[in-house]
Amino acid sequence: MLFSITRTTSRLASTSAARISVRRAALSTFTSRKAGKPAAATAEDTNGAATYAALEARLNLQFKDRNLMDFNERLQWLGKRVLNLVVGEYLYAKYPNLPAEALQDVQHGSFGMASLAEVGSTLVLGKAVQALVGAVYADQGAAAARQFVKQHVLSRPIDVEQALAIKNPKLMLVALTKRKNLEYPVARIMKETGRFTASPVFIVGVFCGVRMIGMGFGSSIKMAEHRAAKDALIKHYAKEIKDIKVNEAGDEHSLSFFAEGTEASA
Repeated sequence: MLFSITRTTSRLASTSAARISVRRAALSTFTSRKAGKPAAATAEDTNGAATYAALEARLNLQFKDRNLMDFNERLQWLGKRVLNLVVGEYLYAKYPNLPAEALQDVQHGSFGMASLAEVGSTLVLGKAVQALVGAVYADQGAAAARQFVKQHVLSRPIDVEQALAIKNPKLMLVALTKRKNLEYPVARIMKETGRFTASPVFIVGVFCGVRMIGMGFGSSIKMAEHRAAKDALIKHYAKEIKDIKVNEAGDEHSLSFFAEGTEASA
């Protein structure tokens, strides 16, 4: 019986310590992003008051329920799903030509646990970010959580090229142009130098009709053609929509079914 009580007490103490650790990690995470260095821990941090206030100040947030800032696995679970939704709809709108598997790879590579942890130095920081998103969602609602993710997470650079598995670019380009009912791709040498020397350089362009869709260089014509085809694929699949508009719930007065530029009669 004594062993059971001791084990339970130890587990509760570990959980409490973990919450303080994650809260400190969240503070350190966003402090390092905004101020360039982590905040120094103080004795008052043990009680949470200093950490609460510092975290709210640095994130420009005012929690209604500060108990939600005692981050736990439930909030992390919630935050993970909020992140997946907001990031997913953002990538879907931003890259209209990117295949589903590549979207998944981009989301995992640019916004997964390891990527979130890069803001700081350990994986606990990634969990802290997820828990913090969950806390914002639970405390202030979906709109505030969405804005928080946009400001602190979606501002990170996105590496689309790495997510594209382009092993046979010429075959893939032929398939793409056929699927899009475009003209068969044609390669042309745009420029060359040192053809009969030990270090030649060729620049090749790939065209669909009169439009050049890709360009590449290499020490051989085949290498330059390979790179030009790959460049064409990357330009197509990584095409970005700059000013994306994600469907978000608005208020009743801001919603209208009339075409833009027209007015309802009184």
